[in-house]
Amino acid sequence: MTYLYKISRPKTVTDTMPVLVTLHGMGSNYHDLTSIAGSGEKTFVQIDVQGDKPFRSGYTYYIPEFSRQTEEEVISGTLSRLNQFLNDTYKKEKLSANQPLFFLGFSQGAILSLSYALTYPDNVAGAVVLNGRLPQYITDRKKAPVVQNPPAFFIAQGQFDPLFSLEVGRSINNYLTEKGFETGYHEYPVAHGVIAPEVQDIRRWLNDHFNA
Repeated sequence: MTYLYKISRPKTVTDTMPVLVTLHGMGSNYHDLTSIAGSGEKTFVQIDVQGDKPFRSGYTYYIPEFSRQTEEEVISGTLSRLNQFLNDTYKKEKLSANQPLFFLGFSQGAILSLSYALTYPDNVAGAVVLNGRLPQYITDRKKAPVVQNPPAFFIAQGQFDPLFSLEVGRSINNYLTEKGFETGYHEYPVAHGVIAPEVQDIRRWLNDHFNA
């Protein structure tokens, strides 16, 4: 099964116009993050990608059960499928590889956004990582790849998140900072969700980096 997606874009798309890919959390769908980056007429291309596996009342990109396969096998396999999907979608939608690629992910989508950016850093300009975590197999790598234009990261963590503690969010920022990546780290008075001040900060960060 391939990924279902919906795409929104301005009437005119240039070869330098940013592309934003959104990845939702487990049990949700591709409508979940649509409006976070902004509503109304867009100045960028947005691709909302839906998980390919039914889960509860929605979908997921993978089932986090690592007894038969390791975490690395499950997540890296998902990243490989996602990478192929993006290559195919770029061709289908007549997008250019020169267009800066950004991710916006929540929970499982944040894990994948972060992992994709660190696995394919030459392909990614930036990622918004909301209430996620960094897979252990990535932190076990001895050194980060050398990249000419490394991606930037916006990291947000809920202060009352029951799934991922503040220490998890802070550890993401510490890892990326130690590896020399540009980061913006934020903590918000919320559980496992997104609140209005956070959305404003995300939009500001995206706008600044879209126009960098």
